[in-house]
Amino acid sequence: MTIKKSLALTIAAGAIALGASTVVMAAPAAAHTPEASATCSTLTVALENYSVGTNGAMVNSVSVEIDSEVIDETRFGSSLHETYPLGDTAVAHEYVVEIDASGTQYDRDFTGTSVPCKQAAVADADAALTVTPATCDTNGGLVLGEPVNSSWDTPSAVTGPAQYTATATADAGHVFADGSATKSFTGILAGMLDSAQPTCAAIVPDRPAPVRNVTDETTLDCDSVTRTTTTTTTTTDWALEQGTNTWVVTPAVITTATATVVAAPGLCPPPVVPTPPTAVVTPLTPAATPLVPDGLAPSAAATVAPTPSDVADTNEPTVEVLASTGSNAAMVAPIGAAILLCGGALLLARRFAARGDATRD
Repeated sequence: MTIKKSLALTIAAGAIALGASTVVMAAPAAAHTPEASATCSTLTVALENYSVGTNGAMVNSVSVEIDSEVIDETRFGSSLHETYPLGDTAVAHEYVVEIDASGTQYDRDFTGTSVPCKQAAVADADAALTVTPATCDTNGGLVLGEPVNSSWDTPSAVTGPAQYTATATADAGHVFADGSATKSFTGILAGMLDSAQPTCAAIVPDRPAPVRNVTDETTLDCDSVTRTTTTTTTTTDWALEQGTNTWVVTPAVITTATATVVAAPGLCPPPVVPTPPTAVVTPLTPAATPLVPDGLAPSAAATVAPTPSDVADTNEPTVEVLASTGSNAAMVAPIGAAILLCGGALLLARRFAARGDATRD
């Protein structure tokens, strides 16, 4: 074998070995299988067949975000398997998974929205209706009640005469008591009653009782010792109004009655008895004692008998009075004056006589 041939064989063998090595290394890279999926309650991240660094170093990383909140950031080697809870299963959740692999050609991003879990229906839906009877003036009717956690479909008829069907449908997440999602009602609405029937004759309602208001006013007359009571009665009655067949109030009627009786003992104060007047007796003023000249004996005191005018009226009370020791003033005054004059003259005469005697001596 020449040197050239030997060199050629060596190069060829090296090329084959290099090619085999390339195929082995490429196979794992082509098998990268990232996956991110969500149920109504969890988010699952599965990463397989990723390259590792020297000595198995973790050269890959992943970031997980749920409802705009980062809940995990981690590095991984050839694979990663994680499951994350989404929270409230009754609502949808948005998620983002970002994979940063060794190099850039296997970087991946996953975004999505979960579907809420189907909630168990609550048996709290309800619906009811009322059928009004026909009368002499109107047809029978259908009255739909207020639905609870449900809604009414349009009924087939709402007034008679007709047959009706009405259906209520429960809201999402609710069912009726029997577990069904709908509730149906059927029946017949009657037509207006025949006016010729006795039941359509006008029925007069019962007349209300009259309203009476009674008041008493009592006055007391102590002059006549009587008690008078005045009774006032106000009566409000009713009259039937033909057009409406109803009782209406009539104007009030007012009556009065008076009764007078003898007042009971003790209601009036006792009568006032006048006190008789007390007689006032003015004593007579005694006459002045006259001057008696020397040598004259005083006259005996005259007893003056009372005159008829001095006697009290026989209608007035009799008062005993001691006899007065003087004289009647009307008679004594002139006599006293005369006595005074005489006494004065006598004194003068005595003085003149005394002077004459002295002169003679």
